Amino acid sequence: MAKTVATSNNTDNVSSAKGVKGGYIFRAPVGTDLPTDIKTPLDPAFKVLGFISEDGYVESLETDSEDIVDMNGDLMDSPQTSRVESAQFTLAEIKAETLKVQYGEENVTDANGIITVKHNGDSVTTSAYVLELLLKNGRRWRKVVPKGQSSELDDLTIAVGELCARALTMKYLTDEQGNTCYDYFESTETEAAA
Repeated sequence: MAKTVATSNNTDNVSSAKGVKGGYIFRAPVGTDLPTDIKTPLDPAFKVLGFISEDGYVESLETDSEDIVDMNGDLMDSPQTSRVESAQFTLAEIKAETLKVQYGEENVTDANGIITVKHNGDSVTTSAYVLELLLKNGRRWRKVVPKGQSSELDDLTIAVGELCARALTMKYLTDEQGNTCYDYFESTETEAAA
């Protein structure tokens, strides 16, 4: 039976979200082939970053505009002058892949059973990211960030009973098509192509 466009409210479209069991945030070098749907397997260059803390993945969008008024003070236009999209999340696992996101690709080595992290001003890392998510009723959602740049780390609290991790802010850079992020949702109204 074909799905049709709804003509009334549908509770199937109301949902919270969670990560896919076994791995839900992945990172690869910029330029890696990116998925353009919810089903295509990820390129092997994508490495799982592990768990995200209970605070989740918090996406933000900040925009500024400049009001242009006429001589009477009436608004004629309000063009957007800046747009910054970002996400904040805490990578819970302490391993080389997660530390590279936080401290810079070249500042982390994992050799002979020891991970070494150098703290310095060369910590900016730009990578491609994919989140594998589920909505209510097992509905798939894939978020693709072609160019995510690590921009800020929060404080690290070292104490028993506290997660030993820093919240990370990642800014979405604009890709070659002028986009910062792509979301792919399994539809409740149209059938998947054969």
